[in-house]
Amino acid sequence: MGRVEIIGLKMCVVEELCNIAEEILNAARLQGVDVVDGNVVVVTDKLVSKCLGRVVKVDDVKPSRKALRLASKTGLDARFVELVLRNCDDVLAVVPIKRLADEGLVNLKPLAGDVEAMRRLLDEYPVFFITLREGMLWSDSGVDSSNLPPGCYAIPVENHDEVAKMIRDSIREATGRRVAVVICDTELFLGGSLDFARGSWGIDPVDRCFGCRDLYGNPKYGGVDIVVHEICSATSLLFKQAAEGVPVAIVRGLRYRECGLRDALPRIRICRVIREVFVESLRVLGVKQLLKLIYSL
Repeated sequence: MGRVEIIGLKMCVVEELCNIAEEILNAARLQGVDVVDGNVVVVTDKLVSKCLGRVVKVDDVKPSRKALRLASKTGLDARFVELVLRNCDDVLAVVPIKRLADEGLVNLKPLAGDVEAMRRLLDEYPVFFITLREGMLWSDSGVDSSNLPPGCYAIPVENHDEVAKMIRDSIREATGRRVAVVICDTELFLGGSLDFARGSWGIDPVDRCFGCRDLYGNPKYGGVDIVVHEICSATSLLFKQAAEGVPVAIVRGLRYRECGLRDALPRIRICRVIREVFVESLRVLGVKQLLKLIYSL
């Protein structure tokens, strides 16, 4: 029977530029965890941003005219909006989360550990942007203030695959071990949030079993699990989102093929895909059904 083991590594709060691979190996050594060939090292995007010095003081940000215009329409701090705009390729949508909560369309109270704190957050961030970055969807371009001093925001790196490769190479240089590295980030998903892979190196991120025969000999329509996302979701059981202080996990026992994330995943032109889905739905279902769907939302 197969077995996969996940070991979380506690780390001190990172406040300045540092060598992220050294920090990981030091934490593993202090906690008696050996990093060996075949391990998958999973690192939170927040730790990556901190170690690489990608933390910005909002007081140092000068908002553009566009940021000022969007801020006046959304109620957000224009400096925060500027950071969102600087760190995305495009803004696709605006979600009025506070209004949705106020009108009872989204009930956040069952999800809140502190209802008053939740309300203060909604007052500060009444909307969030859905943006496109590195070919992936992000909320607010990944710009985030959690687990940072007041007035500071972490900015995601520009190429997560390259950073994952750098960490992997540094670990191999220091230990001689061949590991895979996955960088994970928490993102909104339906009724809550999930951890997704933003970059990886040394592991094939997806199963390649589309069309393979199932138990009955039929070709399977599927079999393409995105393994790196599944790894991130599993390790998030240890990471959590608040003051747990576990930003790194070591995964043992997982069999995988070596590969980089962008090398292996098909490129998806999201905007074009959405347009084609809309056109095909219109052709097959007709205008009446689409209007019915729109009015039911």
